[in-house]
Amino acid sequence: MTIQRLKTNVTLYLGIFLAIIPILLHIINVVIPHFLFSDSTTINTTTITEWLGFSQSLKYTYIFYLSLPFFCSLSLNQCVWEDVQSGFLNRIVFYSSIKKYWSTTMLFSFTGGFFTVTLPLLLDLIATYAFLPLLRPDWMINSLLPSPQLTYFHTLYYENPLLLILIYIIIGGMLGGICTMLSSLTALFCKHRVVIISFPLIVCLGLAILTILFPKIFFDPTTIAIAYSPDYLPPFIKIIIFAVILPIVLYLIGIERIRRLVN
Repeated sequence: MTIQRLKTNVTLYLGIFLAIIPILLHIINVVIPHFLFSDSTTINTTTITEWLGFSQSLKYTYIFYLSLPFFCSLSLNQCVWEDVQSGFLNRIVFYSSIKKYWSTTMLFSFTGGFFTVTLPLLLDLIATYAFLPLLRPDWMINSLLPSPQLTYFHTLYYENPLLLILIYIIIGGMLGGICTMLSSLTALFCKHRVVIISFPLIVCLGLAILTILFPKIFFDPTTIAIAYSPDYLPPFIKIIIFAVILPIVLYLIGIERIRRLVN
């Protein structure tokens, strides 16, 4: 994985472009109308309350976050598929080491997925900041009342809402990065590009179903990335453990799979 391949990777830019579409729809259909038609004497709609993660125009929020695994899979993970199918993987590990190749690949994959999510969310934040007043939410005026069951660090919503938004942008980016890493690993096992791209989405949908059936054991990774989650949140320490252990597992499985492919 090189910087040159990063610059010429068309699918990476396609993923970011697709991720920006629901953001633009949210800005055009929600943020700008609030700017044009809201009463200047009220503070019901602000930068904080209308940012995508907290916005009550839920269709754009759900479209973005539920499609997130798919957007992120159109990233640098596609280079792994190209390396395997072209036989270039054997040449790479001949001149380098398997660990170096896979470490670099996973790093670039994570970075691609991270920015596929964070850039659109930052764009939405900039738009809400540009069109709406930057005021702290008021629990007596604003209808949205975050609770610890639905929002991590919920007290920041009133104390430092911009920090809370940045935290959730990072959480979304982490999820995007992990989905891309999972897709990269899938490319080592599967020849079909459609499966490689859709596999993280299938896994997230499966976890969503398991969360409904066994809410005390599983959690839906896409809904925890939403600042005002539609589902009850698992303990944050559980998310930290998941975010640390899963990339390590993906890395180790990838190393073993590459050894089998090149031998």
